[in-house]
Amino acid sequence: MYSRLLQSRDFGAPLALISNYRYPMGPGAQEIGHRLTIRLNEPEGGFKDIMGILESETTLRKKDGSLVQFQPSEVAIWRKITPPKERAGHGAPLSLRIRDMETAANATWPAKEIQQIGHWLLRASGKFTMRANSVLPLGTPPYGDPGMEIHEAISVVTDFYKQHKLPAIFHIPLPTYFPLDDLLHEAGWIEKITAQVMVGDIGPVNISTNPLGTWEFADSPTDEWLSVQSDHEVAEIMKSAPATYAALRVEGEMVAVGRGAPYEKWSVLSRLYVKPDYRRQGIAQELIYALLAVAKNQGATKSLLQVDEKNHSAIDLYTKIGFFHHHSYTYRVLAED
Repeated sequence: MYSRLLQSRDFGAPLALISNYRYPMGPGAQEIGHRLTIRLNEPEGGFKDIMGILESETTLRKKDGSLVQFQPSEVAIWRKITPPKERAGHGAPLSLRIRDMETAANATWPAKEIQQIGHWLLRASGKFTMRANSVLPLGTPPYGDPGMEIHEAISVVTDFYKQHKLPAIFHIPLPTYFPLDDLLHEAGWIEKITAQVMVGDIGPVNISTNPLGTWEFADSPTDEWLSVQSDHEVAEIMKSAPATYAALRVEGEMVAVGRGAPYEKWSVLSRLYVKPDYRRQGIAQELIYALLAVAKNQGATKSLLQVDEKNHSAIDLYTKIGFFHHHSYTYRVLAED
């Protein structure tokens, strides 16, 4: 089904992590189930601070599982702790953030076949896509923990792709696996593409329309949508994960298309394309707003996309919208003898 577009024009600022409100009496029944910090008056003078989940108006469960009882008359001040907003590219250590983003991208572009050795995913899907036809390491540095000696693991990789009659390709997130990238480079694996992963928070959504034409949405790519940039060969991969397919129609012609796929709180954008005759008119920016607006309505709070590091005009556009560079990855292909 198609529908009119809601679109976002900016990314919101982060919310305050902890409320500054203070209360003159103990927390009430409406606060049960929330995380609080409470300052209690000690009988001998002074204060005692407790923190945890309020289970009743007189009991609080601490992080270690112990239960603290108190009387409302003992409460000096209290405040509710608001969970920190999940912000794109912030919070966890870099290597964990990279793993989570690469996991999201992998889940929204799933390979037809996956063989796992240790924490390496050996993906095969036929031709036409390197992401779904490459090895993705997701374990600990320096090599991603393949569960065996590194040269033995590389041999397993080459055998796997030989059996599938596909070139052997590594998808290497950087900087996490720089040592793996160096090892493959020294062994003659050729750098094919290096791409940036860019991320941004999804902020307030505003309603607007594009005067050039009509925006349409679908939950599956039509033959017309696939024809805009000859995506028929990867249609099966796209259809194997939930996604929204946006398109701009001008005088009956579909002139711009894009895909936004959800994964947890992420919206992973891909296949963003505007026909040459319609470029430099702001349509690419509107296309991204279109997908982000839908994603926000579906509960996403952050977004990521991937772009060839040589595509400077696209990187400039994404930066203007509010995305920023988080990490890179490179594809290394085994050189043919």
